[in-house]
Amino acid sequence: MSKSLFEHLSPDTGPKRILALDGGGVKGLLTLGMLKILEEELRRRAHGAASFRLSDYYDLIGGTSTGAIISAGLALGLSVDELIALYQRLGPEVFGKNAGDGVFLQSKFESKNLRRALHSVLSTKTMGSEDIKTGLAIHAKRIDTGSAWVVTNHPLGVFYDPPAGSSIFPNKRYRLTDLVLASAAAPTFFDEIVIDIEFDEKRRPTQKGYFVDGAVSANNNPSMQLFMLALEPSYKFAWKSGADNLMMTSCGTGSRRPSVDGKSFQGLPPGLRGVHALRAMVYDTQVQGVMMMQALSEPKKPWRVNSEIGDMRGVCVSGAPVLDYQRVDIMLDTKPKAKRRGDPVPPMTPLERLLGREVDADSLEALDHMDNGKKPNLDLLLEVGMAAGRTYFDAAYPDPKFDLPEWRGA
Repeated sequence: MSKSLFEHLSPDTGPKRILALDGGGVKGLLTLGMLKILEEELRRRAHGAASFRLSDYYDLIGGTSTGAIISAGLALGLSVDELIALYQRLGPEVFGKNAGDGVFLQSKFESKNLRRALHSVLSTKTMGSEDIKTGLAIHAKRIDTGSAWVVTNHPLGVFYDPPAGSSIFPNKRYRLTDLVLASAAAPTFFDEIVIDIEFDEKRRPTQKGYFVDGAVSANNNPSMQLFMLALEPSYKFAWKSGADNLMMTSCGTGSRRPSVDGKSFQGLPPGLRGVHALRAMVYDTQVQGVMMMQALSEPKKPWRVNSEIGDMRGVCVSGAPVLDYQRVDIMLDTKPKAKRRGDPVPPMTPLERLLGREVDADSLEALDHMDNGKKPNLDLLLEVGMAAGRTYFDAAYPDPKFDLPEWRGA
């Protein structure tokens, strides 16, 4: 039986579960592949209930950019398969044709195409819509003021429903489409999104906010911010900490450290150098988020952070874990291209071994491109995500201690 929004959000209704979803453009399809396996495992525990959705299990779902798209859909009660179908349409429609050069003259893609694709699912629903089944958090960056925004549907939030007479536009009235577009407005890919945020007594807009992708902050991996939402009193969730009280599943979109040949980098125009630097910054903050969350927990399958500290197995700087945390992701391995016919075949990469087949070098390289909406790439992303999901989700994870009470009683 589905829980009400109050039951999801109240600190007095048992252990809490958080789903954190990274940004990554079309690589969101890889995330959906992992979530498909998760949904299947939890549906099995729900005794095969066809109506089961991840919004029945998770009490707060939050994401950035492509993660915000998926979060909004899941929170509305969509199945993972329905979102996979959306992405299979969205990829070619949104990323199928360049509108500009993406660096100097014009953003690479048209925001209106993404808006049209999102409207088919989100319609005119707002953050306060009764159609939202569970807690929802969307991350964006307000570039004109420099503030990182996290907008939630918690009714007690300071900005959710300000007092009558306030000039501040209530969070509950923001359209999901606008918020998700703001979260996904990646610089060079899409133009910034402009939203009216303050009004005078006659409801005329007096201030606009200019938003870019939430990744242009520390929140491309939103796990740390969602952790603070759960525990920092100002956010009003007031959930309990501890590995028996709070769990988080943090899903990436496939990981590859951004690198560039040093001499080639020096020869690039400043705009392109800036793009490379931005990508490196996003990667670094993403890894730092994983490191901090693992330092506060004892993951069943810890993620390797770097060559210096490894996967941090057995490290919990807080003494006792403050939550049950699991990072779910996969390294997007590449391999050298064959230069001449007859050259030795390189050994299979870990990714190829996981798939159980060889993949050509160009296809492996393209997996990490956030704007590759071609069908073969989308199909491969989904296949990789499902293969990765099977290595994380099973009868042991998510930990059965977080199973819904009705599953145990049936």
